[in-house]
Amino acid sequence: MRRLLPLLLVFLASKSFATGEINVLTDLNSPFPPGCISLWLPEGPVSDENVIHRRTIWAPTIDPNTPDARVRITVWRVGCHDPGHSVVMVRMRQLSGDGDVLVPEVWADAGIVEVAWHRSQLIGKPAVGDIGATGNYVSRQGRTWMLAVDPVSVDDETQFTLDDYNDWFTLELSWHPFDPGAIDSVLIDVEPYLPQLDPPQFEYPPLHGRMSGQYTIEGIPSSGLVLHIGEQYDRVNQVDTNYAFALFFTYLDGEPAWVAGNTGGMEPGFDFVDLEMEYLVGGEFFGFGPDVFDDADIERIPIGWMTIEALDCNTLLLGYDFTESGLGTGVVEADRLVRVAGYDCNPWD
Repeated sequence: MRRLLPLLLVFLASKSFATGEINVLTDLNSPFPPGCISLWLPEGPVSDENVIHRRTIWAPTIDPNTPDARVRITVWRVGCHDPGHSVVMVRMRQLSGDGDVLVPEVWADAGIVEVAWHRSQLIGKPAVGDIGATGNYVSRQGRTWMLAVDPVSVDDETQFTLDDYNDWFTLELSWHPFDPGAIDSVLIDVEPYLPQLDPPQFEYPPLHGRMSGQYTIEGIPSSGLVLHIGEQYDRVNQVDTNYAFALFFTYLDGEPAWVAGNTGGMEPGFDFVDLEMEYLVGGEFFGFGPDVFDDADIERIPIGWMTIEALDCNTLLLGYDFTESGLGTGVVEADRLVRVAGYDCNPWD
């Protein structure tokens, strides 16, 4: 076999385990921000200009006594709101034939080549591990996947980088592992990412769990926002919803103060949130230990509203209106203070 796949995969798996990764939940095979695409992948390009490749081929069925079937392959890019990032989408649909067709083995390599050496996966969501669609059935209704590429070639000779993924590269689809007599591999020249042709899936970046973290505002020292986007499960309706919690550390009359707001029950994918903010007073220093005060000792004073929007993975737009409490109104940008280890919003920056 040209790439000695089984032995090399065992070698690479042991090598990855030995060297480790800084962010254990970051999949180095998926060179795009996890929040770039929703859990509901697009069913097709947004326009003809967005199409990189569209072809109908004859592919082998799993029954050698059944004739080949026609399969349509469509490839396009979806842009990310983080500059320079995109996701390559691959959609397959079986158009004819009585037999079933398996999703092929997938490879990629930088530039335009005849043989690709980087093992790849068609994945339904950002995740870590070998969870690609190869070996599954090609749907007669059609199915879209994101393309993930192993950064290390199977011969350990080349690297496939973020820049390679967003530039010209070769995508190879091969049915040979399932049928040695199958057609030659399908080679697709994937064109570079062009923001004017490859728009993002959302008009505005969604607020999602990886946006959680600590943010500071230039010119306002020793202050900042803690944002948490969390998940709730509604047992009654059996649906997952999101909530947002914001805690702002600031000062009032020269003394440290903090204001907080939260909301819940939001459908995942929202791109802004309005929070009623409350100024909290009362209580005692935590160092005095438990049972020194209770929740009834805390006074929550409404001071106005704050709107939170995402500009990109590391920047928020904060609008606030505290007019009713005489504490000002305005709009500021907040920059991420630190990355969340193991849960980075954009590990590729």
